[in-house]
Amino acid sequence: MTLRLRTDRLLLRPVDEDDLDVLLAIRNAPDVVATTSTGEPLPRKRMADQLSRRCKSWREQGLGSWLVLLEGDPVAYVEVAPIGEGSGVDPEAIEVGVVVHPDHWGKGMALEAGLAAARDIVDRLGLDRVYAGVDPDNEKSLRALAKVPGVRRLDDELYEVTAEALHRAGSPLSALPGQDMPPP
Repeated sequence: MTLRLRTDRLLLRPVDEDDLDVLLAIRNAPDVVATTSTGEPLPRKRMADQLSRRCKSWREQGLGSWLVLLEGDPVAYVEVAPIGEGSGVDPEAIEVGVVVHPDHWGKGMALEAGLAAARDIVDRLGLDRVYAGVDPDNEKSLRALAKVPGVRRLDDELYEVTAEALHRAGSPLSALPGQDMPPP
């Protein structure tokens, strides 16, 4: 059975090794690059290494990055991974981040996909909260994050949303995670 999440408009499926070019096209779109802390495209080798780790994470831990599809076409991806050292919270806590191709900015896809992934991860793994790190200069991401129910700012770049807040807001999912679902 393949894990897939479906919202009203979107299908999220785990990334796989064949997604390298798609992820690069989304991440290295010039408008996306301009929102990154480096302001530089991500090298192919580095994205390939990241993708390999993401696929391994799905196999070994049951969590990882999602490719987001709209009417069968990739439009975004959602990162789901341990937050790591230096965040001020448990390094094993889970961080959720969304990268949307600029052709689809302003359509609520980051919020929709991010909420779906966050709700899935708190439900499947029994977590009590997830985190998001956002550069304080990334106004588009900050506007999307402000719409997340119950989001709490912890510092200049770190935000938290509890499982309780996600459940109060209702699920953005129209089908249960863990079911095999055909593409929309």
